Amino acid sequence: MPRVRVVNLNRLGADARRQILDALRTPSEQGGSSDQNIDEVSPNSSKLHNVRTQVDGITFDSLDEAAHYGELKIEEKAGLITDLHVHKPFRLVVNGVHVCDYVSDFTYRRDGKLVVEDVKSPGTITYAYRIKKKLMLAVHGIVIQEVFQG
Repeated sequence: MPRVRVVNLNRLGADARRQILDALRTPSEQGGSSDQNIDEVSPNSSKLHNVRTQVDGITFDSLDEAAHYGELKIEEKAGLITDLHVHKPFRLVVNGVHVCDYVSDFTYRRDGKLVVEDVKSPGTITYAYRIKKKLMLAVHGIVIQEVFQG
C-alpha cells in the first residue's frame, strides 16, 4: 500500500477522507486500519497558497488536485472510467516545430472517449495556460476540461 500524507487530507471532511482512504486500500486491507500507511508532513507555503500533497506516491500541486484524484480512483474502481493517467505530457508541435509541452493533471477514458482534465483555481489560469489550452485543441483536437474544486 502506498503511503498517504494526511496533513492535507485532514482538511477534507470526514466522509471524503474515509472514501479516499478506502479507495486506496487493496482488497486484502479492507477492514484493516490504514493508519500504518499514513505519513504526517508539514505543509509548505506557496504563492497561490496551495499545499503539495502526495497520494499513491504521486505528488500533486494542490489539495484540490489530490482530492480530485481520489474521486477519479473511486470512479475507476467502480468501472465508470478506465485508463486513468496522472500528469500525462502532450507534445505541441506546429508545422514541424516543437512549441512546448502541455502536462495534463488527469487523462482517462469515459464511455471510450478520451477526457483530459486540469484542476484549476482562478490564480492558475495564466496566459501560458490559455495558450497551451488553445494549442491542445488546434494540434490534437482535444478540449481540456477544467475542474474547479473547493
